Amino acid sequence: MPDEETQEIQDKGMVTAFANGIASVEIVRGGGCNSCSLHGICFSKNTPAVFQIPTQIPLVVGDEVELNVSAEGRVLASLLVFGLPVLFLMLGFLLANQFLAELPSIILAFLAMGLSFFIIRCFDKKWNQRFQIEIVRKL
Repeated sequence: MPDEETQEIQDKGMVTAFANGIASVEIVRGGGCNSCSLHGICFSKNTPAVFQIPTQIPLVVGDEVELNVSAEGRVLASLLVFGLPVLFLMLGFLLANQFLAELPSIILAFLAMGLSFFIIRCFDKKWNQRFQIEIVRKL
């Protein structure tokens, strides 16, 4: 049996559409999402997370599936979502503070953090298919 630290975390999803070997899968929030204080960040409250996943498994709308998301994808997503805004905030302040007073530096730091959210959105649109998500099996 594989070591627990190297084992991939499994998620569940619901098939919302299936055509030509591509399944649209809506991620089902796990129990950990409800207890996490940041659950609104990962998934927008009113918008479900839906992924287009190629598969050879015959599926129909309404099937519940088990998903495998690569550990690398989880780490990269976490770094982008949580690390990049903090980095931009700090760098924005440090750079602005070299030339401006403290209050304008703080304002520019928050503007830089806002820029990081735009960059994250661009990464999300361009690289979302690079995260390795696969359907393991139908439940």
